[in-house]
Amino acid sequence: MASNWLTRPYVRICISLLAFLVVAAVGILAISWQTTQGLRRDVSASLQQSVRLVDMTLDNAAIASGAVENLIGAPCDQATIQALRWQVAKVPNVRTVNLYRQHTVYCASLFGERDDTISTSHYTGGKLMLMSGNVVTPDHPLIAYRHDVNGSGVLVGVDGYFLHNILQLLSTHAFLILQVGDRWMDSQGKIHTSESWPDGEKMSLKSSFYPYEMRLVIRQSDHWRYIFDYATVSLILFPLISIFIAFMTYALLGRLGGPVSALKNAMGKKQFIPYLQPVVDGTNHEITGAEVLMRWQHPQLGLIPPYQFIPLAEETGLIVPMTRQMMAQVRDQFGPMAAELPANFHFGFNICASHFKDLTLVEDCKAFIDAFRENPIHLVLELTERELIEPSEITHSLFRALRRMGVLIAMDDFGTGHSSLAYLQQFHIDILKIDQSFIGRIGTDALAGHIVDNVIDLAKRLQMVIVAEGIETQKQVDYLAPYRLEYLQGYFFGKPADPSEFIEKWIRL
Repeated sequence: MASNWLTRPYVRICISLLAFLVVAAVGILAISWQTTQGLRRDVSASLQQSVRLVDMTLDNAAIASGAVENLIGAPCDQATIQALRWQVAKVPNVRTVNLYRQHTVYCASLFGERDDTISTSHYTGGKLMLMSGNVVTPDHPLIAYRHDVNGSGVLVGVDGYFLHNILQLLSTHAFLILQVGDRWMDSQGKIHTSESWPDGEKMSLKSSFYPYEMRLVIRQSDHWRYIFDYATVSLILFPLISIFIAFMTYALLGRLGGPVSALKNAMGKKQFIPYLQPVVDGTNHEITGAEVLMRWQHPQLGLIPPYQFIPLAEETGLIVPMTRQMMAQVRDQFGPMAAELPANFHFGFNICASHFKDLTLVEDCKAFIDAFRENPIHLVLELTERELIEPSEITHSLFRALRRMGVLIAMDDFGTGHSSLAYLQQFHIDILKIDQSFIGRIGTDALAGHIVDNVIDLAKRLQMVIVAEGIETQKQVDYLAPYRLEYLQGYFFGKPADPSEFIEKWIRL
């Protein structure tokens, strides 16, 4: 009787409907919970990344102001104006550089001599002011950076276009803004003064170095958009059949990640490409090698510079497979033409702490070197200081294995980080690269010249090969000539180029 009752059409329909509703409800709850957590992780990562990128942009303003600090109070003659304009041309993101004294701008990179009154009280923390425009471009936003020295100082205008790009790139899943004092910029590049933000879950993160904060709001529409972007298949399958719950949850989790997912996707599509900058002989200036730099060839955004994605790649460990991909591309492109390379040619790759967690780097280096047996090359691994390499059994084993293979270890950007001297004591370093921040101030900053002199003296005492990087002028070349350094590198000799252009310009002359 019971089985007959259960087989009745309307009972079967009711049970089927109940099962459908239960599975659908569980599925919707699971999807809602999963996507909410994923959305929070994504926007939190975007928030942190946005602060890092804005800090790096403002660091350029600080560099520009520091470079002309010695001109504060100097007359606004042609030499002063030229020095200000040189910073605008040289330093990324910088739009204007002005000198002021006693609340009056008296010399500007754009107009020369001026007499414009400024109100320092408008600068948040005495440092930053967000502006919707200026006299030249009233509808083009910018952020003003103030470097004050006893009532006089430097005002640096940073183009809002770069800040707008950061907001636009990282505001995919939330309403992201940059706030300076009582003003804020949205992802469209518009400046606002009222706190008329949309309703939703709010998050914020202040910069540790500059008086601004990044704020975001997760709106209800962002939740729905995120669900439809990442859980469309699950929304369809959950109401139909319960056996796919585990499979769809797995697929959903695999699709979360935000910026991290974008890096993984770009790596899968081989959008990270090598750019090579020539390294020349310090005496005759003939090419002797190349540093391999990574670029992101984004299908919509074009060529993305490394500072916008390398920090996240290092933080997540993705830098290891990305570096492996770079080495494979260079190996496959230059290996077949090894005979055409100059004798003792070297390739340099940047590595960090993540590469020293296992011995796979040794295998990658061996495969790279083996591709050039017809005309052996030198492989150089350049240690960066963004993350400290901890001495360990694996680390020392890796260094020993690399040394046996003939791989050279270079200390990149020497003197700019916290670990330079520690590395020299703990590891065998073959090459020391003098950071471009010191080279760039040769002839304008006596302290920088002394630092360069001492670094060269230290390297020679330690019998290390020296590379001066960031050379851009003949004056810098002339200054370094008496030291007879082994290698020179910089825009003066050649900018980074894709492999095809590099081969045509430097190898097949």
